Amino acid sequence: MRRMTTRLRYTTVWYRGIPYTLDLARCRRALVHRQVEGAFSSMEGLARSIGVSRSTVSRFFAGRPTSLAVTLNILDALHLTFEEVATPDTDDPDDPAGPSSAGVGARPSPRLPGTGSLTTVAASPSRGVPQ
Repeated sequence: MRRMTTRLRYTTVWYRGIPYTLDLARCRRALVHRQVEGAFSSMEGLARSIGVSRSTVSRFFAGRPTSLAVTLNILDALHLTFEEVATPDTDDPDDPAGPSSAGVGARPSPRLPGTGSLTTVAASPSRGVPQ
């Protein structure tokens, strides 16, 4: 019997010390759309088009750490903007990004060191997921 793996729909990414919820499912849909358009035939083709390794692109789609520069290059190749797939998670009412959506379908994530850190979160099936 084939083992089914569950792919993350959302992950929390930290860039410049600010957490964002990244919509991985939307990124995967955009990858398929670009493949249908003929832009590239695989993740390896996407990687070649932006000048990174296939494993770096795989890390991104798996919700694992990538730099902000790599994230922006991947999103550009997918014809997505950061604002379309990343929602700021902040509890600071003075922050122009607005109130936090953290805790809605996500468990709290510790801050990781560095400027391009990423922490994975899983959605709670009973509480929903931030959109």
